[in-house]
Amino acid sequence: MSIQKQRKTPEKEAAPRRRLSPEARRDEIVDAAVTLFAETGFDGSTRDVARGAGITQPLLYRYFPNKESLIEAVYARVFLKSWDPAWDETLADRSLPVQERFQTFYEAYTDAIFQPVWLRLWHFASLRDAEVYGWYKEVVQEQILKPLVRERRAELGVNQGFQVSAAELEAPWLLHGGLLNYGLRMQVTGRADANARAGVIRQALDMYMLFSQNKLSLDK
Repeated sequence: MSIQKQRKTPEKEAAPRRRLSPEARRDEIVDAAVTLFAETGFDGSTRDVARGAGITQPLLYRYFPNKESLIEAVYARVFLKSWDPAWDETLADRSLPVQERFQTFYEAYTDAIFQPVWLRLWHFASLRDAEVYGWYKEVVQEQILKPLVRERRAELGVNQGFQVSAAELEAPWLLHGGLLNYGLRMQVTGRADANARAGVIRQALDMYMLFSQNKLSLDK
């Protein structure tokens, strides 16, 4: 009896790892981390990040020695790189009323940040990662809210000091946080509308300008 020799089906070979420059490989890892953390929050594991980047976990650690350094890179990519340096000039341009400057700024700023990944990472940081939220809070206070307080003081001709107290930041934080929550609601409901957003920004600034006028007038 002849025995037919069975042919072995060759196993599927793993796709060879692409050769990338260290900079490109690092960017790929950060991209994978951004994608994962936007879905799971900052609790996502480095093992899953490595899987998403198509590399091994030991290779990931050659670029990021610990998860904290990876989170810092994600923060820089998503939160810091969304800032346009030209906005600093817009906010400081005293040839225009404060409200007009901040209206222009917030329309451009929300265009940049009202994106699913940015809003989800901000939401996760607010809820579960005090350190990332702390980094973001510091940048917002120094680059947006303190300038708003100082420029409004100058416009009203009162309390021209450089220092801004924690109490003075409460109203600007209500303005800023309210706009971020508006963006999150629009994302969840799918009702994003640039024209409606400009009106919401205007209303929020109207309320702050009225509040600051009343408050600073009492402080004269």
